[in-house]
Amino acid sequence: MRRKLPSTTALTCFEAAAHTQNFALAAQAVSLSPSAFSRQIKELEKHVGQPLFIRQRQRVKLTSTGSMLLAELTPILESLEVTLLGASNRNNPYGAINIGTYPTLGSRWLMPKLSQLSRQQAQLSFNTITYLANDQIDANLIDIALVQGDPPWPGFRVDALMPESLVVITSPELLGHPRDQAQDLLEQRILQHITRPASWQIWFDSLAEELTVAPLGPMFSQFEMLINAVIEGLGIAIVPKVLVTNELADGRLILAHEHEALTKSGYFLLTPQVKVGTARIEMLRDWLLGPL
Repeated sequence: MRRKLPSTTALTCFEAAAHTQNFALAAQAVSLSPSAFSRQIKELEKHVGQPLFIRQRQRVKLTSTGSMLLAELTPILESLEVTLLGASNRNNPYGAINIGTYPTLGSRWLMPKLSQLSRQQAQLSFNTITYLANDQIDANLIDIALVQGDPPWPGFRVDALMPESLVVITSPELLGHPRDQAQDLLEQRILQHITRPASWQIWFDSLAEELTVAPLGPMFSQFEMLINAVIEGLGIAIVPKVLVTNELADGRLILAHEHEALTKSGYFLLTPQVKVGTARIEMLRDWLLGPL
């Protein structure tokens, strides 16, 4: 069946241009000459039937059609890439493992673990697939996944990975030292994670204290940005302690209050049932479930 689709080269050129906002830089990123790159963009615009970019002096800007296309196209290209990687790795004992993770947990907890493992297992190869919510996990795309939440997860083998402890963090320049009274924290600007609005209620409940004022303040979609905002002194925040162990150790962050709240929902390792027993996946599972 013949499909009315543009070339993947044109699509990757479009994605590169959208991110760099510069045709010359985007052409370098996809290893094409400027003229060849320009032809790809023109062919894609011809295929769509509308301009995708507004040409300015040294920059390009997405049109409304271009913005809509980018939002729809990026996850499709990512899914296609992972699918092809998975196909190439199937039945390969040294094939890459597709690991699903939240972005900040992946960079701050998972990467150091994988670095240690790679030094022992030189043949280890892996791809990371990130998601912001558990309903974005696709068992067809991942071999193993890190999640926070509550079982069960049908279709997966579930292993308890570690508990979750919530702490209130601040920059030392903002507060200087931990506060004794939890209520005093509510006088500060409070930064929050958009998917964890109940964190303050959980923290106060674990102290057996009443949350007298609903926390209001800037919202962040990723813990990485939230943590960096706290480091810069923009406010205080509640975060999982596992994400800030380095900053607490080197003094870039301090606890705004000594209390740690152990949540009912810890971290788990999920393996699709159809992939249980695959040697390279089991090796990684055993490593991740080892001493933290």
